[in-house]
Amino acid sequence: MAIYITNPQTQIKIPGQYEISDVYLTSPLNSELSIFNMITHINIYESVFQNTMSGNVMVRDTANLISTYPICGYETLNVIFSCSNNQETDSFSLSFRVYSISDILELTGSGKTYTLELISGEFLTDIETSISRAFSSKSASEIVDKVWVDSLLSEKSFRIEETRGLLDVISPYWSPFKLIKWLCSRSVSKDREGANYLFFETLDGFSFVSLETLVAEITDDDIETYYYGAMGIGGNVNAAYTTEDVQVDSSFNLIENLSLGMYSNTMIEHDIVKKTIKTHNFDYEKSFDSYEHLDDWSLLHKDVSDFKEVYDSKKFFIPQHYQLFGEFEIGSRETSSREKALQVRASQLQQINIYKITMVLPGSIRTRAGDVIYLVYPPKGASGSEDPLMSGRYLVLSVKNTMSTARHLTTMEIVKDSYFSEIPSQGV
Repeated sequence: MAIYITNPQTQIKIPGQYEISDVYLTSPLNSELSIFNMITHINIYESVFQNTMSGNVMVRDTANLISTYPICGYETLNVIFSCSNNQETDSFSLSFRVYSISDILELTGSGKTYTLELISGEFLTDIETSISRAFSSKSASEIVDKVWVDSLLSEKSFRIEETRGLLDVISPYWSPFKLIKWLCSRSVSKDREGANYLFFETLDGFSFVSLETLVAEITDDDIETYYYGAMGIGGNVNAAYTTEDVQVDSSFNLIENLSLGMYSNTMIEHDIVKKTIKTHNFDYEKSFDSYEHLDDWSLLHKDVSDFKEVYDSKKFFIPQHYQLFGEFEIGSRETSSREKALQVRASQLQQINIYKITMVLPGSIRTRAGDVIYLVYPPKGASGSEDPLMSGRYLVLSVKNTMSTARHLTTMEIVKDSYFSEIPSQGV
C-alpha cells in the first residue's frame, strides 16, 4: 500500500500525506494478524446524526483469509495511523468491530477483493443491551451519564453538556442509544435557550451536546478557514485548506421550511384532567436573537413579511396531565420538557438543512463532525471578495476520511443557519 512519509532531510509535510503504521485483526478464534500489505483503501466516517463512527476497509486477499483465519464476525480491526498538516502530525489508534463482508469479487487466477464493514464496538453493545429501569429526580444529562457508565461500559471519553430541570423516566426495555436519543428530543441546555441536543461519536470520543454550544463555544481565532478556489482569490493560502471540488447540495426550499415549522409553528396543549387547551406560538424572526447562530444575520430579510407569523403552517398537538405526580407540588419536575423543546427544535433542525455543501479537500484530520469552520466562497461574475449568501461560518455535519493508495482525502458535509452579512436588497 502506498504510504506517504515525511522527507527526513527537509521535513516537508504535504497536504493529504499520511502514514499507516499497521492494520491488524484480532479474534478470539486466532492470534493477531496484520493485513497491512493487503489494504487498498480505508474509509472512516463520523456524523453528528450518527451515534457511532463507522468505516470500511477494502482488502486484496491472495491468502483466502475469509476461510483460513477465518473472518466470520468475531473480529476487531485495529488501525494505527498518523496524518500531517501545517508542519504538525496527529496520531491515532482506532479499533472497530468487523460486522460484515461486502463486495466479494473473485479475481482471475488467484485471490479476491472484498470490503470489511466496520462499526464502533459501542454499537454492538447497544444492540445487546436493554434497559428496564426508573430514573427518579434526575436531569437528562445525569440519566445519560448513568446509562453511559452502567450500560455501555465504554472507556472512550464522553462529553456531556448539563441540561435543565429534573425528570422522572422509566425506560421500557429500550436500548441505551434509544433512551439517549429520546432524551435528546426533550433536553434543554442549562446555560442556553436552545433545544437541539445531539449524541454522536468522533475521533475525539462521544458527545451529548446542544447545537447551540457547538455553534457558540468556539472563538474566531479557533475556527479553521477553508477556501473554495482560493488560489485565484488571494494567494499565500495553505493548499491543505483549499478545494476546487464543491457541491451545493441544497440552498432553500420554502415548501419544506413552511411545512416543517421553521419560520413559525404552533403547539396546542390539551390537559385531559383540567379539560383546558393552551396555545403556544413560536416565531423564528422574533426569537432569532434569543438563540445562538453561526452568523449574525437572519435567513429572513427584515423588510419582507411573507413568511412571518405563519403559525398555521405547522401544528403540534401535545397531551398534558395536571398533577401528574399526585397532589404534591414538585416545582423542579419537568412534566412538559418535550413541550419546551419541541417548537424550537423543529425550527433549528430545519435551519441547518437549508444551505448544505459537500466539499473534498486534501486530508484534514483535525476537522471533526460538530466543528465550526469558515468557508471563503468567491462570488461568480460579481464584485466583492466573498459571496454574501454562500460565504460565512458553517457547522460540519459529517466527515469522511479516505486513505487510499493514491492519497488521503477528506470529504466534509457542512451547513449554515444564518448569513455573515445582511441579505442584499438593492437592485443588481
